[in-house]
Amino acid sequence: MRKTVLIAAGEASADRHASAVIRAVRALVPEAAFVGLGGPEMKSAGMDAVYSMEEISIMGFTEVASRIFGILRVYRGMKRLIRELRPDLFIAVDLPDFNMRLASYAKSLGVKVLYYIAPQAWAWRRSRAATLARITDGLAVIFPFEEGFFKAHGVHARYVGHPMLEPGSGEVPEASQTRWPPESICMMPGSRAQEIRMILPVMTQAKRLVSRGFPGIRWQLRLAPGLDRAFVERFTDADVLVEAGARPADLAIVKSGTSSLEMAVSGVPEIVCYRTSTVNYLLARLMVRIDHIGMPNIIAGRSIVPELVQGGLTAEALAEAVTGFVTNRSLYEATREALLEIRGRLGSLRASREVARWAVQLMEGA
Repeated sequence: MRKTVLIAAGEASADRHASAVIRAVRALVPEAAFVGLGGPEMKSAGMDAVYSMEEISIMGFTEVASRIFGILRVYRGMKRLIRELRPDLFIAVDLPDFNMRLASYAKSLGVKVLYYIAPQAWAWRRSRAATLARITDGLAVIFPFEEGFFKAHGVHARYVGHPMLEPGSGEVPEASQTRWPPESICMMPGSRAQEIRMILPVMTQAKRLVSRGFPGIRWQLRLAPGLDRAFVERFTDADVLVEAGARPADLAIVKSGTSSLEMAVSGVPEIVCYRTSTVNYLLARLMVRIDHIGMPNIIAGRSIVPELVQGGLTAEALAEAVTGFVTNRSLYEATREALLEIRGRLGSLRASREVARWAVQLMEGA
């Protein structure tokens, strides 16, 4: 009998990870049909995209308010799909504010729910853990420490590996062969226009300060998918190589998020940066209950890379942190060793395959 899977993902990395799951499920159940909300990668994998993730792509509390009616339209449409299709499984990929509501609705109609990439309830809104225990049949987590946290709240959680380290993902190279003192520094200011405006000017000014003492260092900037090169180049210098591809780097200054983990598992020492609007920052401060914002530090449970946040992210502070790595070999090598330990801690499970196996088990009633 043909199996129907409703699936929902709302931004670029989730689109990639969800597409890998679609392909892995179809390797096990070739006749499985996927329908729902996603992006170009999921469409390429064979999903019938009723809704595009571009319709709900947002950043921060204030942007939600400006796009609420479009988000509600997609949400109501997805609820209608659940009612009409009665899928064998709903796979929710990240996007917690949207997907947890959909999961609750699906569960109320007797549809099985597998949630992939857990909401960061260990950081803020811990009540979500108890909610997930009620509205999901399985929670596939991508960090080892998450499994114990969610299980303690009654969730059927399982560590499936991190999709970034999946063979063939194309996201992260093998551990880089870095050099000290650093000859190449990579700037990674984020993937959204708002992040570029907030963070890149500070990175650029820090680069100028560092270059006064170390003029031989080469600088590059990783252009995130979807960003216009000309727009990004407005905020940096002509001698910075701006390109989409990844070149080897010896040191990185990185906006907190997925990119900080990417550098970590590549063994590249880094400084984690974050700045947002005052309103978003104050709201986050009220809710976040963890000591660190950088994934390397969160996973390690201690501070192994510097973090410069909001008012603390100044050109002078960033230049000082960079100079510390450039002039202190012991600091550089100890940081690199700690980052490679994180890579080992994440293990070798193939996330898409583990999620696919679980999905098939749920569809077959196991």
